[in-house]
Amino acid sequence: MKLPERVYDFGRFRLDTSEQVLFCTGKPVHLTLKAFAVLRVLVENAEHVVEKDELMRQVWHDAVVEDDNLTQAVCELRRILGECRERPEYIQTVHRRGYRFIAGVSVANEESLTRKLKSTLRRPSDDGGEVHHLYMRGRHYWKKYTVDGLNKAIDYFRRAIRIDPDYCLAYTGLADCYYRLANINLPPAKVMSKAKAAVIKALRMDDTIAESHTLLGLIRIFYDRDWPAAEGEFKRAIELDPESPLPYKRYGWALGLTGRFDEGIRELNKALDLDPRSPDILTGLGIILHLARRYDEASAQAQMALDTEPEFFPARVLLGMAHIQQGRLTKAVKELERATSFTDVPWALGYLGHAYGVSGRQRQALRVLSELEKRAERIYVSSYALALIYAGLGRKERALELIMKTCEERNEMVGFAMNSPEFDSLRSTT
Repeated sequence: MKLPERVYDFGRFRLDTSEQVLFCTGKPVHLTLKAFAVLRVLVENAEHVVEKDELMRQVWHDAVVEDDNLTQAVCELRRILGECRERPEYIQTVHRRGYRFIAGVSVANEESLTRKLKSTLRRPSDDGGEVHHLYMRGRHYWKKYTVDGLNKAIDYFRRAIRIDPDYCLAYTGLADCYYRLANINLPPAKVMSKAKAAVIKALRMDDTIAESHTLLGLIRIFYDRDWPAAEGEFKRAIELDPESPLPYKRYGWALGLTGRFDEGIRELNKALDLDPRSPDILTGLGIILHLARRYDEASAQAQMALDTEPEFFPARVLLGMAHIQQGRLTKAVKELERATSFTDVPWALGYLGHAYGVSGRQRQALRVLSELEKRAERIYVSSYALALIYAGLGRKERALELIMKTCEERNEMVGFAMNSPEFDSLRSTT
């Protein structure tokens, strides 16, 4: 007998059977329809073995399918849930019989459900879920932190908006892309205003979306230079969704980049408690530890992030940054060369050029510098990336000029310019 539509909580996940959405720490996770259906059956029968034949009957109904279809669905679920078959936390394989959901499951009450729906999701109007799918694809590419990935994400968010102009999360996603591009290859003065307009539009549609407030908080501090307004946005986001790691992550990031390291680290650790395997949070915490001159801890965070996602290049850059400060220059160069094999983001190249310079490889440093300066003739290149290389080459006066220019550019790089240990030798002479 099919159970009524309910919302189930287990670990950091929430399964909404009415909306057919799985949330992880407050954010919707993309699942295929069959994988969702398998998860639903297992959760609704938690702690009991569900025979393979019964699972296939409920999910595939009268269709003729092979066991491989069920196996693939379970593999997808395990990947999303972050577990392996040998050490299950959620789905246990019962040999020759089927599967059992072994995590503790609770049914969300009506008040909790209403609050979560208001604060985390505005469902698209199309019956087939196409808008939601486009949004999730956009988020997938946004997480890659590459120019190509961000441009693909923008395309997906725009397609979602064309289908449903009232889908506020797509506007926040679009704003997130603009914000990130302002730190990579688009002029902050031009693109930050677009990010601000898009996220404010999202909040006018629904001001209970925590992630929209967190993004506006970042824009308020690095673009508007208005810390009281920024802090208000972060605290509002935490109030709206205290179970999501994102508000703590972004609040901690902002605190750390403004030199309030201990406070920033505390907030980032709160985020990590909610999502311990996130390479983004692990790396963000590691970067603030690096700025606080806690290099061993920064290296440890970078390594944990890479254990989770080996090609997450920001973590690879962080590991190289820490190696430089620890005097392990050969290792630093190796890590940064590997990082830049995944991406040509200017600040990643800037750290590579810096590593070449401080390790005495002047020719390689000048080659990277020349590449970035030629690129800067065509598109925006952060002055911070260039300052890193000049500092590595010992050209302090030019490095200082570029640091001052970075402070005028109104993006996150100002936090690095003011706090990075890579410039400590310059500060001692001013």
